[in-house]
Amino acid sequence: MAASLGGHVRPRKAGEIIKFAARDGLELNLHHYAGDGARKTEPVIVVHGAGVRANLFLPPVDETFVHALIDADYDVWLLNWRASIDLPPNEWTLDDAAVHDHPAAVQTVLDRTGAKTLKAVIHCQGSTSFMISAVAGLLPEVTTIVSNAVALHPLVPRLSWLKSRYATSTVGRFVKYLNPQWGLSAPRGWPTVIDWWVRSTHHECNNPVCNTPVSLTAPVSPRYGGTKTWTTPRTNG
Repeated sequence: MAASLGGHVRPRKAGEIIKFAARDGLELNLHHYAGDGARKTEPVIVVHGAGVRANLFLPPVDETFVHALIDADYDVWLLNWRASIDLPPNEWTLDDAAVHDHPAAVQTVLDRTGAKTLKAVIHCQGSTSFMISAVAGLLPEVTTIVSNAVALHPLVPRLSWLKSRYATSTVGRFVKYLNPQWGLSAPRGWPTVIDWWVRSTHHECNNPVCNTPVSLTAPVSPRYGGTKTWTTPRTNG
């Protein structure tokens, strides 16, 4: 398959997959894409949200975000962190990703490229966890962060706050976690009951996998949306 970018046609090539261990030993991976001029600029690490995977940024269209970066001579690294559906199912928190995944991923990119710094483009809960890591001082090598959808301070509507405080604790008495894939195939027992409740009360998405997490977070304020850019301040000495 070929993609038409910048007035020329370039074949789509599979990215190089680099496996590495998070700080707690969980196996993660990076998908590496580079153009001819990639060594001229800082590497860019791109981080997906929860319940998707690295190829989120490579949809089947002619022009993708990844290839736009390659055309700009960036060395592109797509991270599959512990929330990726490409990895075995695991229980995780944003703190787990902030402490264990993102610092290890950044260090892997720097080790592989020989660069001393890099930039980051981060999305959704990948953005939230990456920002936690950054403000905790765990990512000093990251010079610029472009954050999409949500970062450190989401504006939580009243109903969403009530759901997170009460519905989550109530559901937590019966199941240890929620799996969005229950929307497609729920195991017998409480997962089946929860799936029935979600289908009966939530129709925000036309996808049952989407509605499962929405059931404990909606409504979503439109003020969540948007993209922000942070540049890490640098001092001499």
